Amino acid sequence: MNKRCKLLKMLGLCALMLAAAGLSACSTSQLGNVEESPIRIALVAPVHAEEQGDAMRLGADAAAKEFAVELEYISFEPMEGAKEQLSAALQIVQKGASAVLIDPADERVLTELAASAFAAGAPVVALNDERTAKGVMAAIAIDNEEAGRKAGEAMAELLGGSGTVAILRSDRSDPDLEQREAGARAVLAEYAGIRITDGAVCGNSRDACWQAAKQLLDKGPLDGVLALEIQASLGVSDELKRREEQGKTKIVTFGNELEQLELLQEGIIHKLVVQNGFSTGYLGVKQAVALLSGERIEKLTLLETKVIDADNMFWMNNQKTLFPFVQ
Repeated sequence: MNKRCKLLKMLGLCALMLAAAGLSACSTSQLGNVEESPIRIALVAPVHAEEQGDAMRLGADAAAKEFAVELEYISFEPMEGAKEQLSAALQIVQKGASAVLIDPADERVLTELAASAFAAGAPVVALNDERTAKGVMAAIAIDNEEAGRKAGEAMAELLGGSGTVAILRSDRSDPDLEQREAGARAVLAEYAGIRITDGAVCGNSRDACWQAAKQLLDKGPLDGVLALEIQASLGVSDELKRREEQGKTKIVTFGNELEQLELLQEGIIHKLVVQNGFSTGYLGVKQAVALLSGERIEKLTLLETKVIDADNMFWMNNQKTLFPFVQ
């Protein structure tokens, strides 16, 4: 090969090297200008959320600010239910949510969301639900059996260990509520003087729960009613007020809605087993961030519950649980 050919070959190689270097520099410059997509966590509210949903949102907001992530809150109208919750949850996954927190209306919502999110690579954290499915990476809930035991002990104390008790339960299959009832029954069975009579069922409709309570009380006087859900407690309270018998029948229930707290002060509801919704939302975001960072976390986190009555509801250590929205 003559000198000219060697020179042309060297120049060609140098040109290729310079071009490659230029492309590399350009690529590096372009990559440097591309901002990383922010972490976007979706909190799908429980249906019929009310104050509990607000407390969860406050906790999630606080964690989102602390960990510098975006939070998108999906809420629902009072008449919307599981169908609307599932549709909204699937849509948020399709829109590219990094992770999803959800208090599922039922098992189908959790299962279908988890499958969709798993396929999209978005971890799901279940709130107030111990059920797991493929794609549910963590769950934050209360120990419902223990909460039920606390409710049973509260009822036994109110009745002095003697009386007739009815249980107003849900009309849907929910293992969490079943555990609450089992825990309460186990405690009440330890008292020879307490008899558990036939109960009734109702759903998330206050009117339906009022009708169920009316039928219960039409059968004869009751010393106590254990209401497993919020609307059940409001329904039986409505019926006792209608009969002008408020306070005579002891009501023990779950939740810390504002109306329940007002009824507690009025002596119509006697004991509330409450959980910290703020902590639920806060820990949900914290765990989602950990999962997205590749950290290993506990599959199930159990939160404590407290028994609240008119005497201790304003104690300082109960304020953040009952009124997290008050600064």
